[in-house]
Amino acid sequence: SVELKAGDKVLDLCASPGSKTTAIALRSRSISNDILICAGDVSGPRTAFLKHNCHSQACDAVAVLQFDAAYGLPFADANFDTVLVDAPCSGTGTIRHNPEIRYHLTPDAFDGFASKQLAILRSASNLVKVGGSLIYSTCSLEREENEAVSAAFLSGRDDFEALVPNVPDRFYGVDRFARTFPHRDRMDGFFIASFRKVPN
Repeated sequence: SVELKAGDKVLDLCASPGSKTTAIALRSRSISNDILICAGDVSGPRTAFLKHNCHSQACDAVAVLQFDAAYGLPFADANFDTVLVDAPCSGTGTIRHNPEIRYHLTPDAFDGFASKQLAILRSASNLVKVGGSLIYSTCSLEREENEAVSAAFLSGRDDFEALVPNVPDRFYGVDRFARTFPHRDRMDGFFIASFRKVPN
């Protein structure tokens, strides 16, 4: 989960429908009333749905915006303590609930997803303060969208380091990443990577 403290600024990218955004907002109330939470998504309908869900959960203080996270974001650099990237993905971790996914994926689809995920992750990284966190997650089981994207993000840069995600120990995998598997954990498949911005 996202760690919060008084005065934090949190940004949730690719946030619709808003379950993570509202969970963060509701938890923030027990910590401090000066935590700023921003959230957004790429299209008008998705952003409207996000705003509706925030309102229905009495989270009207969340600042909701529309933007394309892969092509620049309407915020100043180094402005957030935590940026959450729940990236668009193939969704193969949810295939037991969405069996139609298998009929729409082609062999080259994963490369397309990975390219977009990396672009969003790099764009998001510009917004993280030194000492702040960048959290990357997908509901995909594919290494191309998960470990490979995380490795490509870290490659050749010394301003971010990988952290162990803030999840129960049983979900830890190799390389400081976390995973859930439907057959093992009786839930959908997810991947989580956590990075911290360090001085360079």
